[in-house]
Amino acid sequence: MSEHADHILLVKNLCNCYEGTPLLQDIGFALQQGEILCLLGPSGSGKTTLLRLIAGLEKEDSGSIVFRGRDISTIPPHKRNFGMMFQEYALFPHKNVRQNIAFGLEMQHCRPDELLHRVDAMLDLVGLQGLGHRRINELSGGERQRVALARSLAPEPQLLLLDEPLGSLDRTLRDRLTGEIRCILKKLGVTAIFVTHDQAEAFSVADKIAVLHNGVLQQFGTPESLYRRPRNATVAAFLGFTNLITGSLDAAAVYHCPLGRLALESQTTHPGATVTLLIRPEGSQMITPPAVTEPPGLVLSGTVTNRLFQGGSYRVTLQCADNFLTFDLPIDPPPPEVGMGIHLAVNPAALILID
Repeated sequence: MSEHADHILLVKNLCNCYEGTPLLQDIGFALQQGEILCLLGPSGSGKTTLLRLIAGLEKEDSGSIVFRGRDISTIPPHKRNFGMMFQEYALFPHKNVRQNIAFGLEMQHCRPDELLHRVDAMLDLVGLQGLGHRRINELSGGERQRVALARSLAPEPQLLLLDEPLGSLDRTLRDRLTGEIRCILKKLGVTAIFVTHDQAEAFSVADKIAVLHNGVLQQFGTPESLYRRPRNATVAAFLGFTNLITGSLDAAAVYHCPLGRLALESQTTHPGATVTLLIRPEGSQMITPPAVTEPPGLVLSGTVTNRLFQGGSYRVTLQCADNFLTFDLPIDPPPPEVGMGIHLAVNPAALILID
């Protein structure tokens, strides 16, 4: 059996440079049939370059891209049967909705009856029934996004590549459409790679996430695994974690940091090494002033410096010694007002040591 048999896409040791500057360094990951991968990272991290290499729009300097067990480096883009969808949508303004969706099918010389059936199916799939004869300039931003998705999916691509497809939409619409895109792709069983710089968007749509920074793949895994255990401080910061405390671990597995001494027996690293403690924001609860016997984990005492009501929770920042730490707390009981003292017990599972 081939080493690639279990994967629809296998990227190995992929490198790419521009005028001597590395854009991607030793990228490697694998995707199963029907999985949705999000390439997540800040601007300039290499996300779009990686997507273009997979599409065949740019050429790798070394490494390989294997699709269905075949190295596709010599296959031109138009013969890979990959669909692409961009932030700008690139819809044809002189064509109506049906004509836009039909474009890829016409390029495939699809029979007229099959073309009609496929376009109708796509309109139904993306929730645009009855809008087939609308002009593109008569549609809202969300409707245009659905047309672009339908046009990309109509030719039944082997792999769908989406480059910041929701980047031009407002937050409320983006939040709704990420869920809709995931449902549509899962219904069709389409394997997809979705580029975004928004971690909330990535968590909403992805089965797997690849975090890129400065052309290096920092971490690859499920959204839950990344959230629960970021590999390093770069990943943690990009995922929005701000409670990062520098300290060291001694030979007895006791962590020494400005917050005090913490027993973290379940976590392994080299004694004496300088490591970072991540305190996840959801893992704490208010308590009365701590007694002599403290609950397991960490007890923090400080002053509330910011208090933001978020509907289902409060986001509270407290100053503890010289550290400012932010937590998401339940709305009942309400946390103290700004300037007042607060005591928090942190669940041991919310304390993570990272490199």
